[in-house]
Amino acid sequence: SPELRTLCCVAHRGDPKGAWPPGLLTTKALSDCYNDRMPWQRQSVLKRFYFALGAVFFMILVGTRRATSPKPDEDVKDEAKKPVQAAVVVGLKLANTTQGRPRWNVLMEQRVVKNWLRSTSNRTALMAWPGEFAFPGGAKEPSDVDMEETAKRELQEELLGIQIPPDDFHVRLFDVIKVQGFRRKYQVHIFVAFDKINKWLELLEVQHLNDNLYRRMEEFEDMLSTGEFWRLNMQHKMYVSPEVHHFEWMPLRTAVIMASSPHIQYVNDFQYQEFQKYGVQSREPVGEQMIEVLQVLLKELEPEHDVVI
Repeated sequence: SPELRTLCCVAHRGDPKGAWPPGLLTTKALSDCYNDRMPWQRQSVLKRFYFALGAVFFMILVGTRRATSPKPDEDVKDEAKKPVQAAVVVGLKLANTTQGRPRWNVLMEQRVVKNWLRSTSNRTALMAWPGEFAFPGGAKEPSDVDMEETAKRELQEELLGIQIPPDDFHVRLFDVIKVQGFRRKYQVHIFVAFDKINKWLELLEVQHLNDNLYRRMEEFEDMLSTGEFWRLNMQHKMYVSPEVHHFEWMPLRTAVIMASSPHIQYVNDFQYQEFQKYGVQSREPVGEQMIEVLQVLLKELEPEHDVVI
């Protein structure tokens, strides 16, 4: 093995030049070397003995580990192929239009364009679906009991720590879809929450939420201007890095058109300006499965409202 060859090479390089006459190791017993006439040869023989013993032990150890953990590399690859478990919350609120007709609105967040965690001071990495509107949510943590807990935890984090009482989080699983991200596949659990049975959602002040986001963005830009951000460790970067530009109650019909229409070059001025800044050539809309979710929601909630793309 390569490890054994390395051990042998080290042992060979450690021998004094010309220390062992030809045939000495095969014609003299090991005990004959332990005499006053060859004191330096005793140390050399011990070195060889310990190296050989270590090599045998190493080979036994490796063999045992391989026997108890078959195909470890394949196990790692299989784990990497598994989709990441994630959850999002679709917040829905019925509101009157200017014509006085009630229409459904959906709580959407606009993602930032630049991925600050993967970027460096001289290289820009982009977020998945940069500058697009999406549902708030994220990946499951090992501490999450189930996907509903994942949805609640991620929602609270993205709402900047707004605490949702345990008895005021009433959601139902609407669908489970697979989404292809930039590096990994995601299995997304979509939960629906209606404002009338979720007091936290009914009382949610989007403007206040956005004011807090803008304030944090100003603090973040100050850290960028001084170079402090690039000196932070990864955990601290995760805490201060922006992922959401702003929240918005968007008419459900508008959300469907924005996500699925090939004629919309930019969703708003923010996305346009960021694309110009970072040289992004075109949009990366959310996947077809997410568009289908929006379309099904619209058909179920507003069956009389046709959408022409």
